[in-house]
Amino acid sequence: MTPTPTAASLVERFKLKERGRDRGRDGHPTSTQPTLDNVEMEVVDHCNDLYATRRNEYHRDRAALEERMSPAPANRDAKSLAEQGCKAMRDAVAEERQDLTGLARDAQHAIGELNRFRLDENRGADADFPESRFWYLGVLLGLVVIETMLNGVFFGTNVAGGLVGGMTYAVLISIVNVMVLGFLAAAAVRQAHHRDPRRRVAGLVVLVTVAGVALFWNLFVAHYREALPPEYPPDPATLAFDASDSEREIAACWRGPDEADADQEALCLFAANPLGLGGFYSYMLLLIGVAMCAFGAMDWFRMDDPYPGYGRRERHRRKTEEMLSEDRRELLGDLNGIHDEAVEKLRAGFRDPVEARRLALSAFQKLHAGHTDLRSFADDLETSCRGALDIYRTENREARSTDPPPVWEQRWEADWSRPEAPRTSDVMSEEEAEERSREAHAALRERERQLGDCHRECQALVNELTKLDHHDKAVPS
Repeated sequence: MTPTPTAASLVERFKLKERGRDRGRDGHPTSTQPTLDNVEMEVVDHCNDLYATRRNEYHRDRAALEERMSPAPANRDAKSLAEQGCKAMRDAVAEERQDLTGLARDAQHAIGELNRFRLDENRGADADFPESRFWYLGVLLGLVVIETMLNGVFFGTNVAGGLVGGMTYAVLISIVNVMVLGFLAAAAVRQAHHRDPRRRVAGLVVLVTVAGVALFWNLFVAHYREALPPEYPPDPATLAFDASDSEREIAACWRGPDEADADQEALCLFAANPLGLGGFYSYMLLLIGVAMCAFGAMDWFRMDDPYPGYGRRERHRRKTEEMLSEDRRELLGDLNGIHDEAVEKLRAGFRDPVEARRLALSAFQKLHAGHTDLRSFADDLETSCRGALDIYRTENREARSTDPPPVWEQRWEADWSRPEAPRTSDVMSEEEAEERSREAHAALRERERQLGDCHRECQALVNELTKLDHHDKAVPS
């Protein structure tokens, strides 16, 4: 703030001594001057401006402080905030209701189907299968890779491309052994566990058939490997005159020197003598193929419950329940968020009247200090301004030869309007503040209770919508 000017500073600012003597020698102001002359008006106007500036600053600060001194609001928005929070929670449940109902219906249907299956098939124990199939799928992939590498080595010795060329045959053979025959064997073993004797017999028949197919398939593969070299089976034209009957029988399967002829040659050799393989590598190829079929069947079998259809129904039940549970958790989380946000808004907008009174008292003290400062400033400024005018008039009188104007016989006084002092009655009493505080806290607790009731109501509705009966023996319609 601008400091209060002294009379001396005003005299220096407006050169009142020099101007007073000069004007006095010239007979100014005249003896008939009814009001202050021009020089005096300059000083008075300057003082008026200083006071007006300080007064405006005071009024600006007073408006802000009086706003703090106003009584604490009744927290009128609390009711609407609570109602909005309740509406938001109910709307969230209504929006998800159809989806929850559908998921609950699917889950209950899966439970009923599983229970009926257990009842019909006399299954007392829970289904036994792994939570995740990734490990077993990884084992299957590992079996395919291992057999492919081994078969590639064996085939690589009999094809022009070596190991790389042999891989082409090895991949197909491995997939048939592990993925196809292994899967069929596991399915047959699972059928053999069925309580229906007819299905058990059918499963055993299929298992024996798959085992036979696996044996003959891998025998054919071994014969095919032997038929790949261009010199086997030998061209009948190259046989010696004294060749044995077995040699002539093998030569009869010759179709040509190219790899494309090997499949027809292998089929002929297989038909002529299925077990008649020509070397150690061929027998090893046979054993590896049969073993991989067995390992693949074991891995496929461990992927599911031994009883056919039991694991599939149990997985479907778990999947539908998990989908329902996930949707339920997500909706309950949304409800918690809406409730907590509404409570936070209620508390953020709450103003305790006791605290408001404390702030009002602090504002009153600042306002009172500002009012006192303004009055002191006005008094000091008036004194300085009057003193400066008196010095100007004294210098003027001494220099003039005529009488001064009569207006100088009166002491100059400022006509500034002084603001009223602030009143302590504008601040509520301590008793009133405490009474209002009790009412406000009670209202806040009531709004929080209302939000809590809505929250529990919506949670109960969600729980009711997602409730499942695990003992239901009938399939829901």
